[in-house]
This record gives sequence, structure tokens and C-alpha cells, in this order.
Amino acid sequence: MFRNWSEFYLLAGSAAAVLIGLVFVVVTLMQDRPRSSVLNGSKLYMGPVVLHMSFVLVLSGAALIPHIDGQQFAAVAAIVALWGFVRGVFSTMGLLRLWTPSNEVHWTDIWYYGVIPSGLYVAMGVVALGFWMGAGWAADAIAAVVAGLILLSVRDEYDLVTWLAPKSDDES
Repeated sequence: MFRNWSEFYLLAGSAAAVLIGLVFVVVTLMQDRPRSSVLNGSKLYMGPVVLHMSFVLVLSGAALIPHIDGQQFAAVAAIVALWGFVRGVFSTMGLLRLWTPSNEVHWTDIWYYGVIPSGLYVAMGVVALGFWMGAGWAADAIAAVVAGLILLSVRDEYDLVTWLAPKSDDES
């Protein structure tokens, strides 16, 4: 089913693993922050990135299974889509609760950590239905969603690293 996609999913899975590793680097940049803010921030900011990349790993692994059929892949994609959508709504609501004009939550955080991922997981649910029904477009569509999750995670990790990067007190 994914015969012509093996290199894409090998690269996507590898990229996801590297991006998960980068989250651990980001965590080391947080050593000077209070534990309570780190724990809250990890739920709303780092948690989604790790989850997205974990899902890319799962989908890439499933796509590389030699004899997986459309309905089996649809089941995997549907579980990932549901879990990801629920997590996206959780992130959106959590960020909305924290947002005030004087708070450090930027208005784009709600979009990039909550709304856009939720939309990608809705698209993944539609693609899972396409796989279940044997639609020919589903293989192309799931690749687009996987690429979207990777690009979103790269953007989010860049956002985290630039926000958390230590600054000297002498810098203005």
C-alpha cells in the first residue's frame, strides 16, 4: 500500500525522532526557571510537540509494515487523529485560560499549539475514513498531514528555543 512511500516515511520517522531529542535540549535551557512554571509550560508547549512527533513515528512505522492493509492503517490513523484532536482542544483551552494582554502567552501560541494542530488531526480523521473506504487519494493525503505535523513541530520548537534561550543581564 505504501510501497512508493517507504523513503518518505523513513525520513519522516527519523525527523520526528530528532525533533523529540531536541525537546530534551530545550528542557536543559529551562534550568533557571521555577519548577511550577516549567511543569505548566511543558503541558501546554513541549507536550504537544512531543506528542505530534510521537504520532509521526507511529504513523511512519505503520506505513512501513510490509503487509498492512487500508483498514488496519485507518484504525491506527483514526486513533492518532482522535487522541491528537483531544490534545489540541486541551492545549487551546489551556492557553486561552492563561491569555491576558499582560501575560507572556502570545496570541499566536493559541493558534500554533492548539488550533492548527486540531485542524491537522481533523484532516487526519478524514484521511483515516478515506483509508477505511479504500480511497486512492488517502496515501497522498496522509503524507501531507504528516509533513504538516513535522513543519508545525519545527516551527514550535524554534519558538520554544528562541523564547527560552538564556539572555545575559547586560543585553538590552
